[in-house]
Amino acid sequence: MLRIIAALAAVVLAGAAAAQDRSVPLTERTDRVQLESRRGPSLLRPGFALGEYAGVAVTRAATTRLFGRSDTARAEITITLPEGGEVTARCAGGESRVSFLWIPFDRDPLAYACDYAGAAPESAAMDLAFARGSFAQRLQQPQRAGEFVWGDVRLRFRTEAVGNAPWGGGRVMGYVFTRDGVEIGGVALSGLRPTAYLPPAGSPDREAAAVLAISLIFFMDPANNTD
Repeated sequence: MLRIIAALAAVVLAGAAAAQDRSVPLTERTDRVQLESRRGPSLLRPGFALGEYAGVAVTRAATTRLFGRSDTARAEITITLPEGGEVTARCAGGESRVSFLWIPFDRDPLAYACDYAGAAPESAAMDLAFARGSFAQRLQQPQRAGEFVWGDVRLRFRTEAVGNAPWGGGRVMGYVFTRDGVEIGGVALSGLRPTAYLPPAGSPDREAAAVLAISLIFFMDPANNTD
């Protein structure tokens, strides 16, 4: 019996080590899915699809006092899940609801947050923090980091180029998602179309990663909306 238990433990440890093997790039162990445009209810409410997830998004960037400068953003997103349930997300800037003690940078007291309803798990939420940062840091890529809760899944995410050159020219190039310190997905915001890197089909993290990716894709980040 002890031998069987030891063998099972070895298998579990080997699986955990493989999951954390950083020698395999994130882009090679995830599904690459590009955002597609779909017909929505109206011109002001365009539709979209990200793999098996579809929906409608309404975003707005306005000029007010927020994020350390004169910018703010709001989004209302409806996401239809593959099994047919519908999730609604309402996102806006405001006071941070999370302590973010793990974030290494000096952050702005205000944050960007999303609350989810409908078919979303109870207490599902996203909070995104902004770094004050130096001019040099903002020029390469503004620092962002946050937490996302989806049922039993808790993801952390941070700004990082995914499948792109690391030089951002002052824009946010993408995000990497981690669960318990392991990179499980991400989103690339540069290029012609945003691209999500989702855990493989069947993964318990896939739905959470997809909803997080959609939420970040439709965030009207002031750093990416300077025109």
